[in-house]
Amino acid sequence: MKMKFAFLMLLLLLGFVRSDGVIIPIHHEDQYPLILNHYVTVTIDDTYARTRVEQEFRNEGYRDLEGVYMFPVPGGGIRDVKLIVDGKTLEGTLLGSNEAKKTYQQYVIDRKDASLLEYVGRDAFSSSIVLPRGKTVKVVITYEQIIRSSGGLYSYMYPLSPERYSTKPIDPVNITISISAPGNLGFIYSPTHNITVQRYGEGKALASYYEEKVLPDKDFQLYYGVSNREYDVKLLAQKSNESGYFLLFIYPSIVNQSAIPKDVVFLIDTSGSMEGTKLDQAKRALGYGLDKLKSQDRFDIISFSNSIKTYSSTLQGTGSVAGAKAYVNDLDAEGSTNLKDPISSAVGLFQNDSRMHIVVLLTDGRDTTGHSNAEIMNMLKMKNENFKIFVFGVGDDADFELLDKLANEFGDGIPTYIKSEADLEITLKSFYDRIATPLLSDVQLIITPSSAPVVCEAGSTACVDVEGAVSVYDLLPRRIPDIFLGTQLVVAGRYSGYGDATVRLKGTINGTEKEIDYNINFPQTSTNNFVERTWALRKVGYLLDQITLEGETPGLKQEVTALATRYGIPTPYTSYLVKSPEGTEVRRDMDLVPMAANIGGGVFGVTNAYKATSSMAEMTSQASGTKVIGDKTFVSVGGTWVDTACGNSNPTKTVSFGSDDYISLVSNEQTANYLSVGDSALLCSAGGVIRITPPATGQSPPVTGITQEPLDTSYIVIPVAALLVLFTVFITLSILRKAPGKEPNDAGVYRALSSDTRMEIMNTLLEGERTPTDISSKLNKSKATIVEHLDKLREADLVEKIEVDGRKWVFYKLTPRGKSIVKKGG
Repeated sequence: MKMKFAFLMLLLLLGFVRSDGVIIPIHHEDQYPLILNHYVTVTIDDTYARTRVEQEFRNEGYRDLEGVYMFPVPGGGIRDVKLIVDGKTLEGTLLGSNEAKKTYQQYVIDRKDASLLEYVGRDAFSSSIVLPRGKTVKVVITYEQIIRSSGGLYSYMYPLSPERYSTKPIDPVNITISISAPGNLGFIYSPTHNITVQRYGEGKALASYYEEKVLPDKDFQLYYGVSNREYDVKLLAQKSNESGYFLLFIYPSIVNQSAIPKDVVFLIDTSGSMEGTKLDQAKRALGYGLDKLKSQDRFDIISFSNSIKTYSSTLQGTGSVAGAKAYVNDLDAEGSTNLKDPISSAVGLFQNDSRMHIVVLLTDGRDTTGHSNAEIMNMLKMKNENFKIFVFGVGDDADFELLDKLANEFGDGIPTYIKSEADLEITLKSFYDRIATPLLSDVQLIITPSSAPVVCEAGSTACVDVEGAVSVYDLLPRRIPDIFLGTQLVVAGRYSGYGDATVRLKGTINGTEKEIDYNINFPQTSTNNFVERTWALRKVGYLLDQITLEGETPGLKQEVTALATRYGIPTPYTSYLVKSPEGTEVRRDMDLVPMAANIGGGVFGVTNAYKATSSMAEMTSQASGTKVIGDKTFVSVGGTWVDTACGNSNPTKTVSFGSDDYISLVSNEQTANYLSVGDSALLCSAGGVIRITPPATGQSPPVTGITQEPLDTSYIVIPVAALLVLFTVFITLSILRKAPGKEPNDAGVYRALSSDTRMEIMNTLLEGERTPTDISSKLNKSKATIVEHLDKLREADLVEKIEVDGRKWVFYKLTPRGKSIVKKGG
């Protein structure tokens, strides 16, 4: 018992920085109470921050709950603490760290809950509480603090992660932060949560996070910049050894800059498949886009199906917006899809001048009038005009391969895929807001170490290393997009060395070149662990992009596999293997299905989400069964949380949770922070490769190694849904079985597996022969749509048509090849 008391004393001195309130039941058999909702209101004036927290808890257990409400105190003090139970205000106590440790000592071991290691080491507000069964507790806490600031970079943190102790999702979690800055507000950024930002003038803004039915698993972090220069340029870095990572933020902080006049041609798909909600929303959004044009801008509209129709055939001034809106309102959906002619006509409207030339392409299909993708791309490459194409693909039948190539060759490299037609209007309106006021085109970013005249340009994979100076490399994105008012540019990269550097922003305004220099410092050491992972996500996105568009090579495959495995990023290549002493192998394959279910464009959509991400929060979620703690990534394999840094190393020591050896591990700062991952884990640290086994029984088989290897598809069972996203050539060819006597039609298979609808049809046909009418009824889609998809499946030799004399109806069934694919997916 003395040893365990010493263990808890050590825990409390480790200085963990999480501090949201939690009710910890005294009796370990009692469950945590339900957290009904969570509201946080923050007011920041310069460096002074005042935070008000409101939480409601309810005991849904079978008896009254005896517990302790603990709110670990952030720096800067705490005041105006209220604890309201059943309408009555109870008194609490503000404990110093020495007093707080006595409250914690009975919980970590008694509850056998490793995750409670996150709460130790700080002052805390504490109140004993008895929560009657079925009753509600309302907690209101207000505290103030001085937030961190340095060189115009400000940061605020609200510890939100303890909310995961709720027995059910919280509805809602709402954080609002009112910022009043001592200068022009620049970039505003959260690496942890998706925030919305409203700006009021040059020094005020409201940042908010709102989510319903959620169990938060990480603290809320916010960064923002203050600058009185034309652009706000700030750096966040992560560096603990020779190699560092950085995020460079560039935001136009002064709003009265000169805007570049622009010519915009709107291309809107009016083929038959756009009928209904899709076309209605597209028309409303287009009207909004017309309203966002500036007085000096010009435009035209081209609608297309099997042929094209133009509003004017020449670029028009904003005086024609009313007539253009009437033209848009009269558009109807009919016919097939011709993509080549509208794109060619749009580009042909531009002149060789200093204006910004923009094509906005919205489509839900692929060219069905005989024009190949190569023909369309070659046509554009022969054009001499300077233009940018922004592409929007709607639904699961758009030609994602073509749209990706258009975005990479002639746009900003990031196409937009809209999975649900309900999101179409809001997505387009947001885009029209973003491009309303262009400030700088043909942008280049050059980083020059201050101690030597050696430069590194964005787009370079490496720079010459200068002894004693910082050297940056592997910058992403490769192509810097144009800068618009109200949008922030985020560049990720790596660096070695440390010290001062000059960031030169180059571009053109109305044909005139402009250069602006900013001084930044690359630190020798810095702890912002999210920076490294954000760079990794972008890097994996660009590597997958190269594989998808240009073909797989051993080098690309190896690089994707190594990065994805290390950081727990879902890709077609991410696989983990755990071996038991008996030789049993447990495999964990991290496919793209959970993410692709919410992202349009299948694997193309996920790849582009990686490429465009500025933070982990911008992904739909971290991969299921993945935890990121500090600088480590853990993946759940067969019930064990495996540190991906272990590679294929074998454990050097096995430790039981709560044992004396476990207590010794907690005393080591290099290992203590990671133990909250769980009571069954494989951890790599300076002490070696350590296997943590659960308390009491310790029945989980010890782990003897982890291998990182590409997906071995010879024996892995892949869910049917996986085929919706793992449809690229490099995966498709590895899972298909050839039908006897036939060579696979790779292009046909590629297209067949790129459609959610076609996969639903194949799954339906697995049940037996069906008519198009049967399938139409089951999937709630038109018969014409079903027949069109069945024709595509027939071309790929996945489905065959059955016409028998004497039978009135035409039936379809899976071919042996199609059946093998679906069964593999089962």
